[in-house]
Amino acid sequence: MPSTRSQTQAAIDFPRRKHPRTPGGPPGDCKDAPSISSQEKVLPLSPRKRLGGDNLCNVPQSLPCSPTKQSKKENELPSASHRGRCLFFSERPAAGSPGKRNDVVPFPLHKWQETPRSSERSRLSKKTGCMQLFKQEGTCYQQAKSVLHTAVPDQLLAREKEADIIRQFLKKHVCQEKPGSLYVSGAPGTGKTACLSRILQDLQNDLPGSKTIVLNCMSLSSSQAVFPAIAEQLGQQGSSKVAGRDLVRKLEKQLTAEETPMTVLMLDEMDQLDSKGQDVLYTVFEWPWLAGSRLILIGVANALDLTDRILARLQARPKCKPQLLNFPPYTKEQIAAILQERLKQVSGSQVLDSTAIQFCARKVSAVSGDARKALDVCRRAIEIVELDVRSQTVLKPLPGCKSPATAALVSPVPKKVELLHISRVISEVYGDRMALGSGGASDQFPLQQKILVCSLLLLARQLKAKEVTLGKLHEAYSRVCRQQQMAAVAQSECLSLATLLESRGILTLKKAKEARLTKVSLKIEERDVEHALKDGVLVGNILAGGRL
Repeated sequence: MPSTRSQTQAAIDFPRRKHPRTPGGPPGDCKDAPSISSQEKVLPLSPRKRLGGDNLCNVPQSLPCSPTKQSKKENELPSASHRGRCLFFSERPAAGSPGKRNDVVPFPLHKWQETPRSSERSRLSKKTGCMQLFKQEGTCYQQAKSVLHTAVPDQLLAREKEADIIRQFLKKHVCQEKPGSLYVSGAPGTGKTACLSRILQDLQNDLPGSKTIVLNCMSLSSSQAVFPAIAEQLGQQGSSKVAGRDLVRKLEKQLTAEETPMTVLMLDEMDQLDSKGQDVLYTVFEWPWLAGSRLILIGVANALDLTDRILARLQARPKCKPQLLNFPPYTKEQIAAILQERLKQVSGSQVLDSTAIQFCARKVSAVSGDARKALDVCRRAIEIVELDVRSQTVLKPLPGCKSPATAALVSPVPKKVELLHISRVISEVYGDRMALGSGGASDQFPLQQKILVCSLLLLARQLKAKEVTLGKLHEAYSRVCRQQQMAAVAQSECLSLATLLESRGILTLKKAKEARLTKVSLKIEERDVEHALKDGVLVGNILAGGRL
């Protein structure tokens, strides 16, 4: 077959790829290379194979940021003898040779994995060669939880007025050896017991020659058990074997003896001494007014009107009527101040965020004003954050390594307890009873208490009865909340709301063995409900329905 190629067309020879030449070095093996004259230069077709001035893109010196072309040998996986940089998780280098790491199995960083950023990290890892992964420390959280306990604090905030009244009462009666009685009332968690305990501890040196007896009536098996407990504190042996009336006479004889020192008797949870005919309470309140009595009685309970409602006979004897002192519920400002004062005792940065403290104070004050619940909420939120932090690991310098580069990688500020953690505790632990809307600053009654009073008023009208059980009241209250499109509290918290209203003198409670059987009645007149709650619009809307 005849050739179709023109005889005059020149053939282009493609040179074989040779080994890279060193500058100024001798050329490689060129036996197979064609001879090309100096006047006629044949350029390779591929620009990538052009060198020097033939292709301006291929400069002799590569830019610093561009990676060099790697040969096939460089792209191969490294052998087991290669050692690279690695992180230490548990083992430390030997003390004598901190630079050697042959005793730790490394995780090498290969050349083919290197990038500009990885090269920077490798340089930084050389500077921070004394870093290790450690578990997060939770010392600050433990300190915060310890200061948020519910024990008696060294300083009582927002109770200065009540504390002054108690001090004056004790100094007047003990120093002048005058018998007397004081009844302290208030909702749970308002600082009654804490305030009295702190004052009694502080006045031990100021009241010489006196004896202090503190009893919690919740720990007694029955109301009659208070007499053996008092006799034991006064030093009477075998008082438990003495009959009730004989023991009372022995106590009265000892309390009226001249050689008996002035005795301060504090009965906490005094309403637990409720008995048939109220004989125990009447006996205790009459002791200070016996002839030659050496007793100063301090009773503590939740009900504001216990002496007026239960002990009606004391009204006929003005001398036996005790002095009254009421502890109002804490406001949101007071609860926030209490939390902030406690947390100041923790060294370092504040663990709780300020917005979280304000949120907790607002929610707790809207339900009960109980400072103990606010402390419990914050302590539980700290535990949640502490568990989260302890499950993490951080890169920290080894002991004795104090370079500036390692110090920059360690964050001294712990994870703070934020509003989200407080909200989670309130919703999970305490349910919906604190997820309530807050009223105005001038409101004296929280919203849920107003709804509970209106529900009791409606239920009393429907049943035509003055007293209803707490179980029926909670059902009526839940229906009213659904009608008003509001969140209702649980039945267990409904008793707390009723107790708080009892301390305000709005409701009357008659406790039973089961909480749902507690008798609840309205103490004020129906026409005074709107004035007492100071919310005519809400009361009007609820009462306008007229049905449950």
